Amino acid sequence: MFKTLIMNALVALAMVAMITPAQANLVSTGDTLALEAGSLETRVEAYLLRDGVAAELAVLGVSHEMAMARVANMSADELEQIAGRIDQMPAGEGAIVILGVVFLVLIILELVGVTNVFRR
Repeated sequence: MFKTLIMNALVALAMVAMITPAQANLVSTGDTLALEAGSLETRVEAYLLRDGVAAELAVLGVSHEMAMARVANMSADELEQIAGRIDQMPAGEGAIVILGVVFLVLIILELVGVTNVFRR
């Protein structure tokens, strides 16, 4: 009896200890726009850090530092336009390499005799 009473008290104490008061504040439009612009800026910077994009910028004579400085100076509207274009760009960046690797693996499996892809 005494053991169950102590166990129940410990469980109740643990449940009360886990309850924390919730806090809610109003968020201004300016703060919301600043957070959104920050996330858009992060997306554009992440895109510029891709290997293919960085190489293309280097070919065009634009250094990484110059590109990041330009992104930092963009307005929210410009960032939104650029981020929208990123979403519309093709996603099959490394498709040729993947197809080449698959073809190479099929040839190796055929030569070893595991598969019969190319019928004789």
